[in-house]
Amino acid sequence: MSHRRSLQSRDQRGFTLIELLVVIAIIAVLISLLLPAVQSAREAARRAQCSNNLKQLALATANYEMANGSFPMGFAWQWCDAGSPCAGSVGNAAGPMVALCPYYEQGSVFNAYNFSVTNWGDINSTVDGTGLGTLWCPSDGSIQGYRATFAPGTNYNNLPLLVCFSNYRGNWGYWAGRVTGRDNAGTATAAQRQAAISQFNGVFVTNGYGAAGGPALGFPGVSRAPVKLASVTDGTSNTVAFSEVAHGLLSQTDGPPSSFDNWNWWASGSPGDCSYFHFWPINPQKRMANLGQDDQAGAYAEAASSFHPGGVNVALVDGSVRFIKDTIDTWMIDPTTGLPQGVTRNVSVWQLGPGAKVGIWQALGSVNGGEVISADAY
Repeated sequence: MSHRRSLQSRDQRGFTLIELLVVIAIIAVLISLLLPAVQSAREAARRAQCSNNLKQLALATANYEMANGSFPMGFAWQWCDAGSPCAGSVGNAAGPMVALCPYYEQGSVFNAYNFSVTNWGDINSTVDGTGLGTLWCPSDGSIQGYRATFAPGTNYNNLPLLVCFSNYRGNWGYWAGRVTGRDNAGTATAAQRQAAISQFNGVFVTNGYGAAGGPALGFPGVSRAPVKLASVTDGTSNTVAFSEVAHGLLSQTDGPPSSFDNWNWWASGSPGDCSYFHFWPINPQKRMANLGQDDQAGAYAEAASSFHPGGVNVALVDGSVRFIKDTIDTWMIDPTTGLPQGVTRNVSVWQLGPGAKVGIWQALGSVNGGEVISADAY
């Protein structure tokens, strides 16, 4: 007897093309909703790391002041080393980030630096070209691990100069200008230069140029002392010590050397490297052209800025870290003159006119302006 195997027909059914497209569309929508949340979480982590970096610098500054009786000098002149292109004259000394090295766990870098010669001397090239992660904001990847190389003789050196960068700078106050206290024509008198140098009202300032530096520069010697904690009469919780500066905003094609390579050198004390001005509003790239005062690289190199949405992190003198919004009250810059409204300049000295308004942002930049600021104003 023959047996036959009965076959049952089964309804075998797959996805239609329309159903597949619907599933793909749903997945795409879910991913589009998820990505901003992931990016926001990552930025929150980067901002927290940035805040921690500034906290370390603020604590280092407090410890430095306790040990030395004053804050580090922002800009100082130093004799050029023998045999360098500027031998017999003076050049840029180390900036505050170098002076603070022993207080933020970089004692070996500090010990390798030769303070008897300029920052750009051949003997200091190794330190100049050392990158420090504490000085890098995670939201600005442009300088993390980046090292620029300048040809021999470009900056008072005989060998190639290696340079690494910083996203953090010390507060110079709310007046911009040359560290010599003179105008572009060099017409300022000794009294005007002294007044201009004394006018810088931040935590980190210039030492001027004394009896030795004056003749070397061709100007009458004028000088000033570094800022002490007792000088911060506006209150340590109302005065900014450090802010961040977004190095990635600077042009990489306007050289050579480009602004990107030429500013924010971590070991230098020059304004535009390790000091910034409250003269400009926060994140000026969002509201104005890259205006400049004197020989610096303009607002984008001189102002507080960041890649954090909505503002910048700052460290106050008391060691606290605050996030300052772009919308903070600030004086208005006249786009035709590059000057704040109501402000004039007599050769080198800034003057507040009757219509001038010192904004909250400017008040946070002065150590002794006498402004009364409540915490809810920023």
